[in-house]
Amino acid sequence: MYKCAKCGKEFSSEEMKILPGVKCPYCGWRIVIKLRAPVVKRVRAI
Repeated sequence: MYKCAKCGKEFSSEEMKILPGVKCPYCGWRIVIKLRAPVVKRVRAI
């Protein structure tokens, strides 16, 4: 999942392939943020 820095809409990489290059499919802005998965990694202390 990706998020546009201008309009704030979330979209997948499949939707991003509509336009050539890396752009928001809704507003055409070129600054896109890749969202992280909501998984928390725990590291055990030694």
